[in-house]
Formats: sequence, structure tokens, C-alpha cells
Amino acid sequence: MKIRFSAEPNSEGASTATSEASPGTGGAGKAGARTRGAGGRDWLTRPEAPAGVVVSAVRRGGAADAAGLQAGDRLLAIDGTPLRDVIDFHFNAGEETLAVELQRGAARTTARLERRRGRDLGLEFEAPRPGEISTCANKCVFCFIHQLPRGMRKSLYVKDDDYRLSFLHGNYITLTDLDEAEIERILAQRLSPLFVSVHATDPELRHTLLGRPRVSRPLLPVMERLARGGIAMHAQIVLVPGLNDGVPLERTVSDLARLHPAVTTTAIVPVGLTRHRERLPQLRPLTPEEARALVESAARWQREFRSRLGTRFVYLGDEVYLMGGAEPPPARDYEGFPVMEDGIGLVRRFEDGFIRALHRLPRPQTPRKVTVVTGEMFAPRLQRLLGGLGVDGLGADVAAVPNEFFGRRIAVAGLLTGQDIERELARRPLGDRVLIPAVALREADGVFLDDRTPADLARDLDVEIRVVAPTPRALLAGLLAGA
Repeated sequence: MKIRFSAEPNSEGASTATSEASPGTGGAGKAGARTRGAGGRDWLTRPEAPAGVVVSAVRRGGAADAAGLQAGDRLLAIDGTPLRDVIDFHFNAGEETLAVELQRGAARTTARLERRRGRDLGLEFEAPRPGEISTCANKCVFCFIHQLPRGMRKSLYVKDDDYRLSFLHGNYITLTDLDEAEIERILAQRLSPLFVSVHATDPELRHTLLGRPRVSRPLLPVMERLARGGIAMHAQIVLVPGLNDGVPLERTVSDLARLHPAVTTTAIVPVGLTRHRERLPQLRPLTPEEARALVESAARWQREFRSRLGTRFVYLGDEVYLMGGAEPPPARDYEGFPVMEDGIGLVRRFEDGFIRALHRLPRPQTPRKVTVVTGEMFAPRLQRLLGGLGVDGLGADVAAVPNEFFGRRIAVAGLLTGQDIERELARRPLGDRVLIPAVALREADGVFLDDRTPADLARDLDVEIRVVAPTPRALLAGLLAGA
């Protein structure tokens, strides 16, 4: 069954906001919307929150279609068990025959679904509305949402810290606001894996990094309890030079390693800083020298953990290698790329896949020139890849777009705006086609973060614009389409 939620930039200071890899990666990544209501922390317990889950689509020919379900139906219960959210639906929908109580308009009825062997039910659900989810109560010193300029669409300013979105979509959560009922639910329904924003295991330092919220809750006891309950966790550290690097970082990595195998991976990503940090704590980015030192430290940790734990355990964000001028590790060192969506190994996987996909490339029927858009950080590596195409009649040029909207410290493709892309493209010959990375667009409606669209760019620049997915095959297809 497909579950679709909208994606916006995450509140974390780096990983989802500044990951870089291919011309179509490194962007908004995992996110959700979460707001706190006056009636309590969890929307599931608020009397004003609507019960059940709303169907957004029914696949033709599936079990739900055969039972007469329609888009807009609100599913209230399965076999008499009330549904609070889509997780409850999945938890209770395992039987071959299901009695589903639903509301359609003002009427209530019960539908009987017969699951076919090896097939899902053919349902998609609406995303929870902002008022149905709780916001993060922290004010992290590096929070990316706090670094957004004014005047953007409202959904971009919503911070999430929701264990359900962590389970469903891999959103990182701090665990600071989990109440006892939520912990019990995670354990009872085995909501695993979860993705945990750790940043530091020293309680006082972590409290500082989280903006010194009113409630200070030690992290490790919660993670230890989840570990005892069989919950797997992926940990993340947003590295802020001068705060949680050096000795505190050594302690954090060591503390997390003691929780392996429950803590499966630890990702270290550099802080992302925009030019919109008015009245925010003074922070600085990682320097190239610090990045190189971190690469050396990570290699040392990986050798130790591989010997002791059987896994490298610690992984660096791609940006660290690019910032330090270091070559990303070979694919085998990423051990299956378990946290690739957080910018861990995207460069390696893209580049290796691009080289494999070069075999038997068609020759264009007519000579053409294509411009490929990406961020400044990955542009040199992408230009080298395209320079090795060796396809007669095809000219491919990389447009490294400076990020004036967020500031030049943000150099990844996924946070490019339409206005910055158009400004850069307007100053250069574009050829026959321009390829735009799909991760720069909001998945739900295909608009950039500044609400411009690819169609706007095509009209203003008088050139064909194609949006390409973040895969080597998609990029090559965009380059050679019509060959």
C-alpha cells in the first residue's frame, strides 16, 4: 500500500536541508508538517481531531475497489478496532478478510474487503493536515526552518518532530517530547526503525544545541528503553564547529556505539547556514581543514567498529568529503547505503551508476547541446562525468547555480530556487534543452521553493525545460531524448 505525504525542507540544520549528490539530489528530502494544538500534544487524543483516515485514491481492480471504496471515504475502524491514523490501519489490516467501518458524507456503512494473495488492498491515504500533527517544541541553534526568509508559503515554516512520520518516512525526531503513551505505542506496534536526531549525548550540551527548551530530557535512557524493546534506530549528528565536535563528538559516537545493534547507523552531517540568521546564535560552517580532519576521524572509527561490531557504523555526509576535497569512499564502504536519503553515499552511488549506464549509448540523430542545472558543490564532479560521455553530436554543459536566495554557503541542488536558476541561465547560451533536478521541486505540485515553476522558466528563457529524476539513467535519458 502506498502512503503519500507532502515533503518540505526539514527543520534539521543540515542533513535533509543541505545534502548534495547528483544533479537531481541533495534537497528537501524527508519532512512532514507538525503543529501543536491547545488540546494536548498528540492529535490522536484531541477531541476535535477527526477520527480515522481519509482515502485519497483507490486503485482500479484492487480489493478496495471491489469492495466499493471511494476517494474521500473516511475509514473509522477495522474489525471493530478504531483507527487513529494510517499506522493503525496497517497494524490492523493484516487479515485476509476485513470488515471496514467507513463514513461517506453523512452516512456510515461497513465494507468487507477480501485481500488477494500477494496483493495489497489498493488504497492511498491523504496526508495528515498540519492541525492534526504536533510541532517540535525545541529551538535548535541550527534549525533550518528558523533560517528561512519571510514571505515563503506557510507550510515551509512548520517543524516536525513526529514519531509516526519518522517511522513512515524516515523523518528525524529528537525524542524530547515523547510521552509515556507514545513510547508504549512505539513498543507495542513495533514502529521500527526510527530516525533520531542525537547531535550530542552529553545532556547539558544537547540541551544547549536544542535551544535550551523548557523541558530537558536525557536522551540515552529513552534510546536504551527503545533498544530493549527491539526498536532499531538510525542516529544523526548535525555537526556544529566549536560546539559538538572534537571531544564531545568522540563521546557521542562512543555512547551510540554501545547501543549497537539497536542503533544501526550514525550519520554525521555538517551544519547548514543560510544568510537569513538574524537574531540567531552565531555559528560558523565547517572549514575545509576541519572537513579533512573529520574524514580521517571517521576512517579511524570505521576501522575500529568494523573490527569490534562487524560494521562501519559511522558515516559522513557527502558534503564533508566535497568540502574537504576528499574522494568519497567506494560503494562497499557504505554497506548497502542504509541512510542514502540523508545525503550519505549519494555521490558515490550516482557516479558509479552513471559510469555503468554509459554502455551502448545511442548517438543523437541531430547534433544538440544540453544544459544541466545543479548546485555549486557537485558541479565540478558532474562536469567531469559529462565530459567522459564521448557521444558524437552531443554537447553537455553544467550550469553551477549560485544560491543567492539562501546564501552561497548553501550549495546543493535540492535547495535551488526558480529565480536563482533563471538568473544563472539567462547569462549563458543554453542550447536546445535544459535539465532541471527534480529534487529542487516540491513533489506534490512541481514548484520550486519560491513558488516558480519549470513552465515559468521555459517561457521566460524560451527554451525546452525537462525535469529529471536523481538517477543516472534519468539524466542520460534527458540528455539523449529523441536520439
